[in-house]
Amino acid sequence: MTIFKKYVLILLAVSSSYLLNAQDTTPIEYAKYPLKLSLGNHVVGFPLENLFSSFNPHLSIGTERGINKNQKHHLFVAASLGFFRNKVIGNTLFLDLDLGYRFTHKRGLYVETSLGLGTLNQYHPRATYQQNTTDGSYKKRNNKGFFASSIALKLGIGYDFSKKSNLPVRIGIHHNAFIQTTYFDVDNFPIMPQSTTNISITYKFKKS
Repeated sequence: MTIFKKYVLILLAVSSSYLLNAQDTTPIEYAKYPLKLSLGNHVVGFPLENLFSSFNPHLSIGTERGINKNQKHHLFVAASLGFFRNKVIGNTLFLDLDLGYRFTHKRGLYVETSLGLGTLNQYHPRATYQQNTTDGSYKKRNNKGFFASSIALKLGIGYDFSKKSNLPVRIGIHHNAFIQTTYFDVDNFPIMPQSTTNISITYKFKKS
């Protein structure tokens, strides 16, 4: 057998092996808790109001757990911990819990919605003072923040790369509208409508 024929046979063997591996349709199994990172903008107002009036950074990290095994019509619960900075209403730490539904097309495009309940600790945007009853002087208060609660409606659209490739990543754009109660000025603002617009990336860990 000539060197050329040996080369052709080796090339065919390598190509056949590559094609067989490429045609392997065995689904990849992923761990139950993916990692989700979100970055966006926080504004005060009703849904879709004041979206680009100012930039107030909003950051969060979270995960989710599926309720059912249907990946096309998927029910899930999610949790996220985050922070947003707003000079008008104060800097805020928050924890959200959500119940959601996601529809994912076989090509990877998805839409989702969820309802969420949250708790937050909000810090006053300006220094506050307390009057001394004995001499009438004012003393600066420690800004420890105060606790409040929230209810949210969240909508999202994005693309799941794992549907058409081995890339275990899902990206999306989300608009989250929520109402906070109580607020600092509870007499004039018993509730405070707010919203965030975020870009998210979710990494799905492969099962070992």
